[in-house]
Amino acid sequence: MQRYIVSQFDGSTFVVIDQADKREVCVCSEYEGGEDAKKRAERIVRLLNESISE
Repeated sequence: MQRYIVSQFDGSTFVVIDQADKREVCVCSEYEGGEDAKKRAERIVRLLNESISE
């Protein structure tokens, strides 16, 4: 089981959740001309999960 996961809040907002502590770590939203919020959230989750497995 991964500690950190991505959850979709609404159509353009994604939340990074710490399953162990049952809390939100960060919120990624779409904005004009910005990078895709889902990709940003997934990148954050990947980095957080990698950091605890080292």
